[in-house]
Formats: sequence, structure tokens, C-alpha cells
Amino acid sequence: METPGLELRLLGPLEAAVRGRPVALGGPQPQGVLAQLAAVPGRTVGVWVLVDELWGARPPQGAHRTVRTYVSRLRAALRHTGGADAATVLVTRPPGYQLRMDPAAVDAVRFERLVASGRQALATRPRLAFEQLTTALGLWRGDAFAEFRHLPAIAARATQLEQLRLSAVETRIEAALVLRLDAQAAVELDGLVRAHPTRELLWGQLMIALYRLGRQADALAAFRTARALLMDEHGVEPSPALAEIHRRILRHDATLNHVRAPIPGPALHGLSADH
Repeated sequence: METPGLELRLLGPLEAAVRGRPVALGGPQPQGVLAQLAAVPGRTVGVWVLVDELWGARPPQGAHRTVRTYVSRLRAALRHTGGADAATVLVTRPPGYQLRMDPAAVDAVRFERLVASGRQALATRPRLAFEQLTTALGLWRGDAFAEFRHLPAIAARATQLEQLRLSAVETRIEAALVLRLDAQAAVELDGLVRAHPTRELLWGQLMIALYRLGRQADALAAFRTARALLMDEHGVEPSPALAEIHRRILRHDATLNHVRAPIPGPALHGLSADH
């Protein structure tokens, strides 16, 4: 049984609502309990795992009882907002607790599902892929689990989501290039390469977008900038795939204008994220 209308938003500051009505979740510690359960909806999280996450190696005396108090407060908050029996949502499951709700009511889960669907659609339905990825990225309101990065398990989940977010941005831009939204892509990419200077995929996409807009000199300048950054920060040359885009632009390769361009993958030279 699930609380009707319960929604959890994790892609930014933690928020909960029942039938659109915000739930007052209490202080940082009860919210930390809910965040840990929401990170793995449907899975049991042990009391001592919660204790260790909240207080580390030096928990206060009676910490396990304090966690139970936090769960009681969260259940009371859900009941006060008008949900069904909150005990059916925050379920006691030895050795701990489980959050039982529709996974699609958690924005992080919806995001992951939309990204997977958008990637699948890219090869044959680029417009649908672009729309689904745009919707997925629109769910973000800030950093994932923004207030709980100090909790190790939460930090790991947040990092996973942030990496998927950047990958989704890259895939959405690929769809935009397939749809020939070159000017829109170029504007977005100009900011992205500044924010993520070691992502070769973004540099390759920017070079192609600029070339298609008749800005060959700017596309070649982008390659020089990318190469300098990679050499200065990591001591590596651009990948063969990025170098090939550079060579094709030098040759005025017309196929860059009308076929899906060969863009380098997002994790080259071991740089799956910025360092």
C-alpha cells in the first residue's frame, strides 16, 4: 500500500509533498533519514547504517532510539499533510526501515527512466529523444541531495546522478545536432565547455556545431583550446576521435553537414568527469 500523491524531490534541496501539499519534514537529522531511504526506495536500510551515516564513528548514546524518533516524526508529518497511514510508507523492516512508494514519484527515478528512454530513442526518433532528455534535465532544481553531501552513501548516489546528468546533457546535444539545431547547440555548448573543460565529447560537439554554422575558424580555435587544456591539466593529447573531427574540418568535409557526426565518447583518457 502506498500513500496516494506522495512525491519526493531529490534533484535539489529535499522536498516532499502529498497531493501537491508540501510536507514539513523537520530538522536536518530527520531529513537525513528520509534522504537515505529515498536514495534506495523499496530497499531496507538498517538502523545502524542510518546511525553511522548521521553521526559517523562517534554516535551519541541511544542513537538507534533517536533514529526511531526521527522516523516517528516523519510519519506524523505525512499524516498531518493528509496522506494515508504513514506506517505503510515508512515501513519497519528489520533490521531497519524501508520507504515504500511509487518509484516514479521520486524525481531522481523519473530522471533516470527518461534518460534511458531518450537514449533508446536517439537512433530512430531523435525528436522524441530530444524532448525526453529535455524533460529529464528540467527536473533538476540544483545539486542532487544538496544538503546531504556530507553523508557518504548519499554523496555516492548524488555523484552518480550528477554524472548521469552531464551524460544526458551530452546526449541531448547529440539529438539537437541530428535535428540540425546547430545554433542552439553552439550557444549551449559555449557555456558547457567552460564548465567542463576536460569533456572531449562536448568539445567535439561544439566544433561540429560551429563548422555547420560556417564558423570554421572558430571550430579550429575550439580544438586548439581543448588541446591546450588537456595538455596543461592532464598531459595528454586529444583523443584520436577528436583529432579526426579536427582533420575533417580542415578538409572542409561536407559530410559533417548532413550525417550524424562521429563524436568522441564521454570518458576518454580516463576522464569520465572533470578533475
